[in-house]
Amino acid sequence: MNVQQTLARVNLGGYLADRLKRGLANSWRLSRQLVWIFYMAYVIAEPCVDVKDTACGDASPVDCIHPKKDSEKFAVETMLYIDPVECIDCGACVPVCPVSAIFALDDLPQKWSGYTAKNAAFFGR
Repeated sequence: MNVQQTLARVNLGGYLADRLKRGLANSWRLSRQLVWIFYMAYVIAEPCVDVKDTACGDASPVDCIHPKKDSEKFAVETMLYIDPVECIDCGACVPVCPVSAIFALDDLPQKWSGYTAKNAAFFGR
């Protein structure tokens, strides 16, 4: 998938879309957020909302799925998120997700494209 195809598939969310519309695409923060969206290997989408089963985090060989059960954010957040920096693209989390909420970026259904930006935003990316 090339950059243009990725941009067409990814719903950038309010902040990013607004910045692009205003022609502020050269801002450092926007550039950084776009880079992490393009490098995301996996995205957790809508089926995880209000489920937060942590089997995926237990299966991952690296610490990339958050918030953890013992974190204060676990009670506040409605879903889990994959850190695009820590994820090593192993795919170990995908088969253990009981609600099939984890997708490779290329396989993410269009209706859930907004979750790409949500996953990146959770980590401030």
